[in-house]
Amino acid sequence: MKNVLQSIKAQGWSLGDFMYRLFRGKEEDEEPRSNQHAQMVSKFLKGDGDYSPADILTYWMKSPYGVVPPDSLESTQMYSTSTPYTAIRSVRPALTSFALQTVGEHLARGAEKAVHSSSGLHASVKSKNSAQQLTWDRLGSDTISAVGDVIIHTLTDLLFCRTSRANLLPLARGILYFGSSVPVDIMAYNCRIGTMPAYSTIYRSLDELSADEASVTLKHGRDTSKSGLLLFDNVQNLARVRDLRIGRENHMNVGMSALWVEAPARIDVRVFDLNDKRHRIAQNRRANLTVDGLFAFLDQEDANTTGCLQWLEVLARCIKPLNHLKAEVNRRYRATAKLVIPLEKAVVHPLASSGKKETIPSELKDGLLDFLAQIGQTPTDYIPRKLIIGGDGLSYAMVLQLQTYLQFHKDPFKSFEIFEPQLQVWHTKWTDLNRIFQTHWGRTSGKNTNPASVGHSAGKIGRAAPTNLKKVEFYPGSQLLYLILDARMLDCWRLFLGAEDIFSYFDKQAEAKALPTFEELMVTAQKLHCTYSTARGRDHAIFDTGTSSEWAKTVPAGSQWAPVEVQDSSIDHTSKKKKKLTAKKKPDQLPPPCKGDFVLAQAIDFLRDALNSRKIAFAVAEGDVGRLYECIKYMLFTFAGSTHSNYMNYLLETIMNLELESSPGLKEALLMCLLVNLSGLEGHFEEGDYVVEFFNRLLEDVTDHKNAQFDDKFIRNIISRNLRHIAELKVAWRTSTGMAHKSTKHADPHTKPEMHILLKTYRVEELHSRRLGRQIDNRDTDDFAKGIKKLRAGGLANYIKKTLRTRQTKRTPETASTAMEEGNSGGDSDEENPSETSSDSDESGDSDVEDRDIFATRGSMAVIDGQLVMDERDMMDGPDAEEMLGPEGRDETDDEADEM
Repeated sequence: MKNVLQSIKAQGWSLGDFMYRLFRGKEEDEEPRSNQHAQMVSKFLKGDGDYSPADILTYWMKSPYGVVPPDSLESTQMYSTSTPYTAIRSVRPALTSFALQTVGEHLARGAEKAVHSSSGLHASVKSKNSAQQLTWDRLGSDTISAVGDVIIHTLTDLLFCRTSRANLLPLARGILYFGSSVPVDIMAYNCRIGTMPAYSTIYRSLDELSADEASVTLKHGRDTSKSGLLLFDNVQNLARVRDLRIGRENHMNVGMSALWVEAPARIDVRVFDLNDKRHRIAQNRRANLTVDGLFAFLDQEDANTTGCLQWLEVLARCIKPLNHLKAEVNRRYRATAKLVIPLEKAVVHPLASSGKKETIPSELKDGLLDFLAQIGQTPTDYIPRKLIIGGDGLSYAMVLQLQTYLQFHKDPFKSFEIFEPQLQVWHTKWTDLNRIFQTHWGRTSGKNTNPASVGHSAGKIGRAAPTNLKKVEFYPGSQLLYLILDARMLDCWRLFLGAEDIFSYFDKQAEAKALPTFEELMVTAQKLHCTYSTARGRDHAIFDTGTSSEWAKTVPAGSQWAPVEVQDSSIDHTSKKKKKLTAKKKPDQLPPPCKGDFVLAQAIDFLRDALNSRKIAFAVAEGDVGRLYECIKYMLFTFAGSTHSNYMNYLLETIMNLELESSPGLKEALLMCLLVNLSGLEGHFEEGDYVVEFFNRLLEDVTDHKNAQFDDKFIRNIISRNLRHIAELKVAWRTSTGMAHKSTKHADPHTKPEMHILLKTYRVEELHSRRLGRQIDNRDTDDFAKGIKKLRAGGLANYIKKTLRTRQTKRTPETASTAMEEGNSGGDSDEENPSETSSDSDESGDSDVEDRDIFATRGSMAVIDGQLVMDERDMMDGPDAEEMLGPEGRDETDDEADEM
């Protein structure tokens, strides 16, 4: 080292001169480097020697000789971006400034490239360049997930500050804030600090996006090769006035909303032929329909199959050693399905809302014309074929009524003949739940001692009676109903197996490795179904007093029954509304003394109704519209036997239309349009009217916040058409940033205590044993049999006459020949005395689910791993919304059997 330094000094160089000449580039006025010089420099700079340039730089930064005095000029030049590093003499300030300025130059080049129009960060509603045009497809989860790291938000903020044209992510964030009703002050603050565009920019963007969505909807509606479903409902909210004065009072803001749902691709549009429909109506087949004909529509084989599978499913789900059978039960369910909708994510287009009132026919007509225009159907330019229009019970009835009023118009559009009204099934399912509670709850005043009643079981587990049995909250009510159903079915299994405790019984079987096979259990399930959940089983319970029948051999005899005073259940405790004095209800006639077991018969009636309720829940979630239709046909008779005469009429019209007045192709198409799958996930189908309620909730939240009318420009053009995209944007952004619902287990608390209490109660009460002469109250709980009787007594004939009478008023060349036949038709050969048939008008008005001032508890039902899962959380809570809209679904569920 000493010799080297002396040689440098001998040349008259400093160490800096030597380093400069050693590493500088070739100059024009100098001799070229020697090979030795070039090789040594190259080897060093490439890091091929023992020490690399990084080692030298490290020593330079750590050397005490390079320490900068704190008060010197050099100390202010550390990490400098303003002073060129070549002008800094001291090593430490020079190195730090060099590093910072070099990185800065690199970032500047990257930023210029990132904000270029080709980068994909530009978003403009008016751009003609498809790569820059703002569409909803560019604002989903890919906006973030395509980059991969949450750091993209910070980088995008920097780029947005560099140029306002790089606004894709900030604009998406602004729309997210807008859709979440974030206060405008917060949005203005974010605009000021450069994290999102101005409120006016977001507003204009949503306006253009709405117009784009309108054009997409219009294009699909005008496409003759495609079909769709128009779903509509009323919307309402309380408009509150701040300064109350005469003429300035709080009032109900009422309007209409609608969805255009693209029909499944497998539907052939030719089935909507208008002439074919006219021809089938002209055949007048409904005039000759009888109750026996209605009963023949039921698929008894499917009822038996699903009944047996439900008996086996509850055992496989609730008994831990038998959990392995759940997969096979689920496979059998799907293998025997009747008509399943293909699994695909439904495309839904919310339409601009209307300020019209659904319950006023003239306003309903105006509202429907508005919706039709949005799908490209106008009086002067429309597709002359049937168009499915659906809604809840009241919406369905109002469309039928409107068609009656307008039937004298010759044009199919002006008469609304192009409409094919369809009853959606969520409100139908809810009304059936109300009927079950009304029929099977039992006494609501005094002590309920009947173990067959729902009220008795609910009281044992601490569940209070619903405030109004005619308006039961759907999801809590369903949970209670299915819990009691599970317990009673397990009690029947226990009796058949001769066990004291069914859980201990199978635990011992598992320890002994003697568990029964699936086929063995299936045979037993068939016996239990025939014994405890069929009409024949009920008849045996009442009339079979012997011991030789197969039924009597299956049902074990209980202890001798000590007769008690029969409770009078004729008093109606199910509604707080006062009845008119002129509309007195006849008390139920006390039946003659029962020689069989009337309480067991009531328990069987409950099992029949509850099993059908759960069957329809399974069918809906699985998308099996064929099986769903079987449940609807069953409910026709049970509604007829209850106070829900409105829904009896709705289902009569639905069934007669499908079976007698529709081609097989149109019938299948109508059934395929009953359910919608917003998420595209297996087991997550929903009813059409439930989906409308989902979007109504979003719309009503905005109108509540803004205190706006449903026909305001802001609601129609900015909010309504963008509802689906805003809802999906919320879910997509939550998912892409790692905030999706992570649990793959069902979060509902277990029902272990309730189950053991109910099983003990049924065992002590000997509910499902045969105790001759047992009768506690006089409730006739067989709505199915009562429905058949009512239909035979004129209910069916009267409805047929009513509908034919309204059709007779319109005489077209095709229907004139049958007009007199329609008017004179007896309709039903089973009619006994139509004049005695009660319309139940004093009761059905408040028993059918048509009041628009109430909506059931929000929640959802889905089938996950073959198990029906209920979530009673609000439909707009995170996990619920994800399951309805997003691709992120829960794929497993907690098994309650693990807790039992």
